[in-house]
Amino acid sequence: MPTLSDGQEPFSSHEVRSSGQASPTPAGKLRWNTKLLYGSGEIVNVITITVIGMYYLFFLTDYIGLSPTLAGGIFMIGRIWDAFIDPIMGIVTDRTRTKWGRRRPFLFLSAIPIGLLFFLMWSYPGAGTETLNAIYFTATYMLFMTTLTLYYVPYLSLVAELTEDYNERTSVNNYRIAVQLIMGLVAAVIPKMIADSYTDAFQGYRIMGLAVGLFIVLIPLLLFFRTREREDIPVQLRTSRFGTEIRFALASRPFRLLLLLYVGCYAASNVIEGFVIYYMKYWLNREEEMSYLLVTVIVAGVVTLPLWTKVSQAIGKRKTIIWGLLLWAVSQMAWMLLTPDSPSYLVYLIGAVVGIGYGVAHVVPWSMLPDVLDGDELRTGVRLEGLYSGIMTFFMKTSNSLAIFLIGILLEAAGYVPNQIQSGPAQMTIRTTMTLAPELFIVAGLIAAFLYPLDKQYLDKKTERIG
Repeated sequence: MPTLSDGQEPFSSHEVRSSGQASPTPAGKLRWNTKLLYGSGEIVNVITITVIGMYYLFFLTDYIGLSPTLAGGIFMIGRIWDAFIDPIMGIVTDRTRTKWGRRRPFLFLSAIPIGLLFFLMWSYPGAGTETLNAIYFTATYMLFMTTLTLYYVPYLSLVAELTEDYNERTSVNNYRIAVQLIMGLVAAVIPKMIADSYTDAFQGYRIMGLAVGLFIVLIPLLLFFRTREREDIPVQLRTSRFGTEIRFALASRPFRLLLLLYVGCYAASNVIEGFVIYYMKYWLNREEEMSYLLVTVIVAGVVTLPLWTKVSQAIGKRKTIIWGLLLWAVSQMAWMLLTPDSPSYLVYLIGAVVGIGYGVAHVVPWSMLPDVLDGDELRTGVRLEGLYSGIMTFFMKTSNSLAIFLIGILLEAAGYVPNQIQSGPAQMTIRTTMTLAPELFIVAGLIAAFLYPLDKQYLDKKTERIG
């Protein structure tokens, strides 16, 4: 029986099936439309998070009239709550057993609430005190993030149910990341265009919330009706002790290293995303070129994803992520060399190379998670996709909050003044933070990748020995 490092027995030895009768494990190739269908599920997360991240604070301060501190507090409360419930949701899905599977029922249950609550987030309830308005928007934001977790954690866990093939998992995640990058660009532009098309700002944001809400309702329903889960995955009856299951997951050395790799990649990208507008506006004096740089980075990342898939199939995921992070680390330092007099083509060239490394750093860690699950199942007999996915999203959201907090501290300490020519120390802080802060996180990810023990040969040999 599997045990924790302290000798506790987290699970009983009784084995059950996830749904119905056993069926053959889908260990072979997946059709391209199956991969695209799964990848389309990312639309819900990327559209809502992008729109909220780019426009919700502005909406609360400039249109609702909340103070920046109060509006920022709404974000912080929502993020803390959201991060906390991710692992809980993972455990819930791991314990769920229905005739529709373990993950798909939650996709169905989240569909209507996720669209309705997104609409309510942008619907001004009427004149009221600042306190009442803050309570309303805090409640709707927290409820929306809860329903997003109800959808997103089971969705991320679903990839391990689709196939056991080592290379196919990378390919499936490539589709998801391609959708994420493309729809992230769409979400940064189209919703704001809808809101700005109305002379009444409140009406514009309300219509935007309604349009996005109606659209995202369709995605969970599509996934529920058009996907199937594996029926032969052994699921252990679990203890009711939440902390025991968390400790069991974190006792896995490959999983801890994957977490460090994942957090390093996402923290680096979060700092860049938060700082690039300051870098373009106050260091290079090219705020008007911001959208072109964004398009360059995203297009480079999307176009090269098939290439990274081939590389991964040839040399393995671990070596692929190492080469991708090395490319990102080297190109990241180039931001330090640019000056306001640098030609535009050089800015876009650096952005394109960064985008290539950025893309592989986002797709490979998630394709490595099912391999960690396989390795831990072979070692312990226990499989916890939902919990592992929940812990990963918990660390992703926590690192995002810390990165934003870091940006604010550094800008304030450097004497940053909005919409003014910045002092020498402020410019140097913007320049070095854009370059060096992400570099530190990338190096942390590289260390984790070098120490990561799992590859295809290791998993194949262990499977053969057990078989």
